[in-house]
Amino acid sequence: MKNLISRRKFLNTAGRGALGVGLVSSLPIQSYAQANINSEGIYFPPPENLGGWRSFDPKGLDDIDEIKLAEAVNYHNTAEVSTSRGAAIIIIHKGRLIAESYVTGNDGGPANWTAKTCNDMKSSTKSVYGTGAGVFLDEYSDQVSLETDLVGQSRETSLIPQIWDQSITDERKKKIKVKHVLSMTSGHAGPEPWLGRAKRQHYKDYKGAYQMYEYCFGWWNFEGVEAHDTLLFEPGTDYRYSNFGMEQFALAMRNISGQKLGEYTYDKVLGPIGMPITLRNNQYRDMPYSDNRELNFDEIAGWGVGGSTGCDAYGADGSESPYGLNSIAGSTFRCTARDFARLAYLWLNKGRWMDEQLVLESWMDIATQRFKRDDGSTPNGYGYTFWVMDDIDGVPNDLFMSRGHNLNHSFIIPSKDLVVVRQGNDNRRTVNGEDFSAALIRKVVAAIKA
Repeated sequence: MKNLISRRKFLNTAGRGALGVGLVSSLPIQSYAQANINSEGIYFPPPENLGGWRSFDPKGLDDIDEIKLAEAVNYHNTAEVSTSRGAAIIIIHKGRLIAESYVTGNDGGPANWTAKTCNDMKSSTKSVYGTGAGVFLDEYSDQVSLETDLVGQSRETSLIPQIWDQSITDERKKKIKVKHVLSMTSGHAGPEPWLGRAKRQHYKDYKGAYQMYEYCFGWWNFEGVEAHDTLLFEPGTDYRYSNFGMEQFALAMRNISGQKLGEYTYDKVLGPIGMPITLRNNQYRDMPYSDNRELNFDEIAGWGVGGSTGCDAYGADGSESPYGLNSIAGSTFRCTARDFARLAYLWLNKGRWMDEQLVLESWMDIATQRFKRDDGSTPNGYGYTFWVMDDIDGVPNDLFMSRGHNLNHSFIIPSKDLVVVRQGNDNRRTVNGEDFSAALIRKVVAAIKA
């Protein structure tokens, strides 16, 4: 942390902000007087209604190549993956907003994408959840750790006693530890049937609700879609990207803390870094994925909830469930690009905001490193809810990310003091045969002078 801070000390140039590359609007001069500088000279943005991020004209910054920065933003804005259904990009360097741009799509998405548009961050939600999980593991360390069994050997030893209401569908589930569900090594299947168009079918001897937790437990599934009654492999021995172990640990968090995941994470993290109260209170059940574009945007920030009557998460039919509502761990976190940049900036600063350590630095360290299996191997580029991107040519190998469907990503590079947030509604991965995300961050990095 000390090395990071020493790299990040910079002169507070109050009043220097101006229109950045692609910037929609610059902040009023008085907002600079409200700038939050901590005891070690690091800037943290106040809430948006109090001024928000400081905007800088890259032409006046000696450490930015303004031409290459403009090329990076133009690459983003003109790619079909952005022009089709809209997109947003925010670039923060040394706590300075040096580029911000919004693209209104030609084929869906927000009718006029602006700095106030809230887009579903899709699976980048997992990293938000993982941040809350890190705080939870610290707060309740006397009850649970990464090595704690999730399902347990009995109802009495289980973090999720609800799963014992039916016979355990696979004995290997009793070996799932908390570390396995947070690292995608629990053995759960991966497909996410959000639209739920196939026929629903019960697991043997189960006659209950077609709802979210019942789906995660493996008690029902869609015909032709991988079910969760049987694990794909022994927990901890392989990797499979899946929401469903994570959802079960989110239930454990609710069981122990008494709060829904979103409320808990807001109170501990999102509120203190200046994100809007609607992320705590606006918890929507209907997932408005009306077609295969899976569009989900609004002018109001919010977090989806699953379970119980009225919810269609993961294809649930809105039936009544005894297990109640909980914020969805795997997706549906909807906010502005500017506000998601706050989270990415918190991660850049290893869980610190101003002079308060909201998330343990040790958690951020382990969460953003490749998960180490019991045999010492690290074959997958995934930590605890974060992607470890240490193999992109032309990009420092300390890059880590939150990643979501439709390329709703955040890129964090501590060695460059750099945060990039990208939102969108189109999941095309390549542009002219080149990986879009890799090319984008490579172009941004090229604009940061050594």
